[in-house]
Amino acid sequence: YKYENPEEIFKEDSIYICFVLINKNKIMKNLIKRSLLTLALLALLASNAMNNETNLYNNKIIVKGKLIDLNLKFTDGGLKVNVKDDFGFVLYNDTYIGSEFARKFDLTSLPNGNYYFEIEGQTKIITIPFKVNSSNVDFQKEEESIFYKPILRMDDDSIYISKVTFNNEPFKIELYDNDSHLLYKEELKGAISLERKLNISKLESGEYKFIMISENRVFEQIVKKKK
Repeated sequence: YKYENPEEIFKEDSIYICFVLINKNKIMKNLIKRSLLTLALLALLASNAMNNETNLYNNKIIVKGKLIDLNLKFTDGGLKVNVKDDFGFVLYNDTYIGSEFARKFDLTSLPNGNYYFEIEGQTKIITIPFKVNSSNVDFQKEEESIFYKPILRMDDDSIYISKVTFNNEPFKIELYDNDSHLLYKEELKGAISLERKLNISKLESGEYKFIMISENRVFEQIVKKKK
């Protein structure tokens, strides 16, 4: 294949990571949970006083029993708010444009188990785990986390890719042409700020797809190479 020596094309460095597969034997169990949560996670018109507050990155969660008051202050573009179970199945999702997001949730019908809120903006993803018990919801503050998404920018024939990491996790970059041929792959790790510049001047004009993977999260971005 004409791109079998990618080093001669990009003249840059390289990375590698594994995918985590979800146990498909859990699908039926999680479909039941999803159905229950779809009914339960509706906007709750309530004015009850709440307690047990927790704050994360200017976000406030107020809990009373199994009633959750989620208040977000975000300056990271449009938001995607998901509730997922312990196997990664999306049980509830919402999108919002603006700097503040407020929803009340009734989790009374949700089976006991481990779940988490996933709040995604343009540059980062916040994960807020919680556990549903028989009578209440416990948020696990020590497991709250923030994930910085990779950033890709194109300037003429140069591609700039960057990723912030605080857990020393590897960052995988792959580049494919329009026929799904792998042209280049690279694994970066060992620094808080991972950066790579690729020279694509020797590639033909057309569309190319970057796939970037970190902490089992996959991000895709299409770039157009001009003449």
